[in-house]
Amino acid sequence: MLKRKLLTYALISGLSFPTASILASDDVVELRLAVETTPGDPLNVMLTSFRDALQASAEEEVELEFFEGGALGSESDLIQLLRAEQVQVLPIGSDIVELDSNFALFDMPFIFADKQIARDALDGELGDLLADSLRDKSGLEVLAFGELGFRVISNNRRPINTPEDLSGLKLRTPGSATRLLAFEMLGAAPTPMSLGEVYIALRQGVLDGQENPLSVLEEFSLYEVQDYVSLTNHVYTPITLAMSANSYASLSPEMQERVISAAQEGANQTRQLSDTSDAELVEVFSNAGVAVNQPDLASFQSASVPIRDAISERLNEAFWEQAQNILELR
Repeated sequence: MLKRKLLTYALISGLSFPTASILASDDVVELRLAVETTPGDPLNVMLTSFRDALQASAEEEVELEFFEGGALGSESDLIQLLRAEQVQVLPIGSDIVELDSNFALFDMPFIFADKQIARDALDGELGDLLADSLRDKSGLEVLAFGELGFRVISNNRRPINTPEDLSGLKLRTPGSATRLLAFEMLGAAPTPMSLGEVYIALRQGVLDGQENPLSVLEEFSLYEVQDYVSLTNHVYTPITLAMSANSYASLSPEMQERVISAAQEGANQTRQLSDTSDAELVEVFSNAGVAVNQPDLASFQSASVPIRDAISERLNEAFWEQAQNILELR
């Protein structure tokens, strides 16, 4: 579990509308929890598990409002509400890099050999390093790191066995500059697009493919309009369960401990879901007629060295030095 410093942090500046107190008149802690996705999605699972665990441990000491399925807007909208303290707890996927460029570390291909290495790092020194960075840059407190998992590539042109097979493919990617850079350097034509638009774009041929964890292919039914799924596992995407540092610091030490414990329970649930769903979904996709293949990962790892170097230039130098030492990347 991430180490915690029970300190009061500086106020977030530059907000355009008033913040909301998280203490009711009877000192009951009121928290608004929000997630863009629907039940069953890993981000939703993390927040739901957090809610249930916190409610069970704190009982009448907390009142929790829960908003899901985009009821309060897109993830980018929710991030703004979080920073304004209108929402107190939010799970964030790839968009976290928009808040802290050091999270572009997760756009570096093949820095984690397997899930357990990533989990151990995030529950330990790397997680502490990232939490400090996010707090300093965005005024947000990391409660725990959950798991979206390793990302794979699907498309309608051909199986992806080597980096050369990506040449010219129009792939939907998240909008982060470093993810776009990575696929451009591999020869693809990355195209940022809202996930809600990807199914139609694939069906109509506007896109050739996309890259995401297997669970996203199932959740958005993308496998129905894709012929090939290649298990590249090129990058690992965590879920950052975040809270305003102001809101977190206003809690009593006892409530902070309950919040962190509940957050770790949410993280554990996403990791269990990832392990179960990855194994099951390969079979589901194969049974649906999708060709699933295991690429030549050595060729991808070799091609990824200059990508890692290019992305590292966008990270804080001291942060990158520490991250390399923690992950033994030298």
